[in-house]
Amino acid sequence: MTAQIQAPANVEAINRDPSYEPTLDEWNWIVQEAGAAYKRELSARTVFESELFGMNTYILMSMMEDYLRVPERIREIRKHGSPAELVARDLPVGNKRSFINLAAMPLHYLTGRELFVDLGEQDLSHGLEDQLEVMRFWRQATIAMRTDGVLFNMHADPPNSSHVVDDTRLAEIRSHLQPASGASTATMRKFVARLTSYAFLENCDARTAVCDTGPYVLEDGTILALRETCADGDGDFPWVDGIRELLPHHHFVIAQQLPGSVTMDNNVWGTAWFTPSDYQNQLLASRVFVNDGGSLRPLDDADLVELTKAIRTAHRTLYERLANTDPEVRNLYATSMYAWKLKPWARLAGCYDAIDWSVTPRIADSYQRFSDPDLALSLIGGVFVPQDRDSCFRPLGVSEVNEGDVR
Repeated sequence: MTAQIQAPANVEAINRDPSYEPTLDEWNWIVQEAGAAYKRELSARTVFESELFGMNTYILMSMMEDYLRVPERIREIRKHGSPAELVARDLPVGNKRSFINLAAMPLHYLTGRELFVDLGEQDLSHGLEDQLEVMRFWRQATIAMRTDGVLFNMHADPPNSSHVVDDTRLAEIRSHLQPASGASTATMRKFVARLTSYAFLENCDARTAVCDTGPYVLEDGTILALRETCADGDGDFPWVDGIRELLPHHHFVIAQQLPGSVTMDNNVWGTAWFTPSDYQNQLLASRVFVNDGGSLRPLDDADLVELTKAIRTAHRTLYERLANTDPEVRNLYATSMYAWKLKPWARLAGCYDAIDWSVTPRIADSYQRFSDPDLALSLIGGVFVPQDRDSCFRPLGVSEVNEGDVR
């Protein structure tokens, strides 16, 4: 195990000042922090399995696709607005330009770099300017999005939290909360369960459409947890053509007020784990909101009942479609989905049609190679939980990593 990179003197500027340009050493501290948190989380959590999608295969393909495509897409988006300008154009919650989407951007991109290196197709020193382009966009967008003055959840107060709504928006959400009651809570829980299940299926059994922020600690010691769950309402996913129209709404925020005795551990990419796990039994108040175009509108129980029915129908229809789809085509859907994190940003910037969203032919053609379970598992294990270093990611801008360098 090799030495850690020490925190730089300019942490405050790195975390808060979008005009500050970190040095390469400072970028590598950021990369080390991200990669170490990523490794800790992936080591602690079990891998999600899927009966429809080869998770390891499409993870490999999509992250390599990210490495090839994300820099050029970011450059096009920047022509139409800075990250801060784009964040300011939209609500902070209830859209697919969510915290989980943004946090995953450098994690997946840098994983793609590691895969190309481990496969012997690229040297560690290759592509520094592209890598910094991605890191700059992510950092500036994160500074604009977060209200807690940090880049990573593990550095927030409280630790392992993320805050993206300001006091005014928080007060608006709280003003619509309804005290928990037996029937109302049951209706809300059925809706959330059905929506979450559908969102996972639509996103090829990935977490990317379910984003947690919080806990927001309130003055009485209770906490507020916000969960954004967004289906495809814009036409991004062709596999839901003719199905998305079954849903009257697509972008939701579920607000839940809980006692301070409940802990919310929000990981590096924005998935929360609660203790106790049956935390909803202690629910104090809640409300489901819909964002269909610039404002949060609270829903009533009757709305949730009808939406639950619609989602059930959409879920059944989509499952049947995917189950009857050729496995290689399903894998291409999943690879595309994971590599399309910039689609909502491009729509916000107004340059969606100027970007080529097709999967790079060499990546699309790698399905047979990476569908070998032994190869896929060995590559993922070597990148996600490397045995010789604390971080998933090796430093940027070096030709090799020697003893004494961060590993």
